Amino acid sequence: MITNEIKDNDYEALAKLYSSFFTTHNIFQKSEDEVISYLKESSSKHKLIIFKDNDEVKGALFLVNFGTAENGLHKRWKFRHFAFTSEEIATDLLLEAEKTIQNASKTAKIELNITETEESIDFYKQHGYEQEGELKNHFRWGETCFVLAKSFSS
Repeated sequence: MITNEIKDNDYEALAKLYSSFFTTHNIFQKSEDEVISYLKESSSKHKLIIFKDNDEVKGALFLVNFGTAENGLHKRWKFRHFAFTSEEIATDLLLEAEKTIQNASKTAKIELNITETEESIDFYKQHGYEQEGELKNHFRWGETCFVLAKSFSS
């Protein structure tokens, strides 16, 4: 089940999901209390979409609007901290996020940064995301980060 509502006791499960999914991420390798605090702050600023199965958090992502055209018709979005326990869950989350974004503006572009070591690069490409950039030494020295994107118009 996909939901936008998070209960206080979900933050611990969410922190564990992120810490296990992003094994080299600066934020998610901190203490659980620090991760929970970060997640609470982020969810107060950005839309959080969660996938739960039998009340257990199995996937989540933040939608971040980082730009709107002057006339408000075109918006730029980022997926931040997209984590999941299966590709099926990832697909459900991706479709929900895309639907939310398409409903928010006439035209939109979604961007995400993904490191060369993350296994989900092919997943995004299979869902229509194209590589638009390559960033050397972006998150960590010696590591390449790819900018993937997809555009929508209604």
